[in-house]
Amino acid sequence: MIGLDIGTTKVCTIVAEIEERGRINIVGVGNSVSSGIRKGVVIDIDSAAAAISESVEKARAMSGYEIHRVIVGVTGEHVASLNSRGVVAITHPNREITEEDVERVQDQSRVIVLPPDREIIHAIPRSYSIDGQSGIRFPVGMSGARLEVETHVVTGAVTFLQNVAKCVHKAGLTIEATVLEPIATAEAVTLPDEKNLGVCIADIGGGTTDIAIFVDGDIYYSSAIPVGGNHVTRDISVGLRTSHDESERIKLAEAVAMVSMTAGDELFEVISLGSDEPRILPNRILAEIVEPRMHELFTMVKQEIMRSGYYNMLPAGIILSGGGAQMRGATELCRQVTGMPTRVGSPRDVGGVADTLRSPIYSTAVGLVQYGAHYHQQHREIVHEQAPMGKYMKKIQKFFARITGSIFDH
Repeated sequence: MIGLDIGTTKVCTIVAEIEERGRINIVGVGNSVSSGIRKGVVIDIDSAAAAISESVEKARAMSGYEIHRVIVGVTGEHVASLNSRGVVAITHPNREITEEDVERVQDQSRVIVLPPDREIIHAIPRSYSIDGQSGIRFPVGMSGARLEVETHVVTGAVTFLQNVAKCVHKAGLTIEATVLEPIATAEAVTLPDEKNLGVCIADIGGGTTDIAIFVDGDIYYSSAIPVGGNHVTRDISVGLRTSHDESERIKLAEAVAMVSMTAGDELFEVISLGSDEPRILPNRILAEIVEPRMHELFTMVKQEIMRSGYYNMLPAGIILSGGGAQMRGATELCRQVTGMPTRVGSPRDVGGVADTLRSPIYSTAVGLVQYGAHYHQQHREIVHEQAPMGKYMKKIQKFFARITGSIFDH
């Protein structure tokens, strides 16, 4: 299983082996500086493809596996979501619900009116109802006359998704599935109890902050905010009159999200544009530049949660992930602005070279392979007793394609 996280600041490829019961063992990691991507959108296909190739080659060299098919994360302002419902009648004489009935009702829930410039990325079944009895997870084998499903549908702009696919194909790879990045991140950083209670994932990337809201164990809302860590870097660059690289270094090493958390004797060095001599400045000045942008970001996160309608249904609060979550004071500022419990989320339940990946910046990449392993294992359990072994992998691919909206090569 290979996950490919194409971000604004970095491209990360992770190679994982699937162990028994779906647990993953990471055997290869490859990172490269991202190029040709801005706010989750491709702006230069050749540059993006070169960055992907570099990342994949590093992962191949570490793992020893040839890499041909990848699970790709997607995000951007063009992403939108809605909740849909499908209903079918059970016409078998014994009224027993079959896998084909489940596929029919899932297909019904995907029948929505979309503009010609948009397509479905995900259609994720949340729960089923049989004859009005709701909350059913696995209806196959149960009896009833009417089967319903509630589905979370994620859509994206066709051209943006096609450009991502072109970059991947130009790097010599085939897309096994496309996965919305905050959904993948949630696989890596959340506890089952948090999803059941109600929780919001806020993945702070370089160009965007991705949002996913889970209630009663299922996803109910997803979106992307067009503000991320690169905006903080630019603010530092403008405020201190320094280069982008120097601003990024200062942000990672010295930045604090709240002025009140700085000490009077804290100092940092900065090299201004056109000068070789570093200046020594109090850390408070840096915090005064950073805090307004981080406050704006968390205000937008709160507004997005309010827009979803689930603000009062998230007792587990907010889980911050991504590079921006590592900033000192980010958790405290988010808690202050949103009024919600907040913690930082890092990848969980992984083996292999996982010690190097226990950082929020790898949450999405790890989540992509965990997402693939989860649905691979889930469908394996469903079809193991039903499908002849010769048809096994085709049935898994069909199931995966139905969930992610992707098309597999046969």
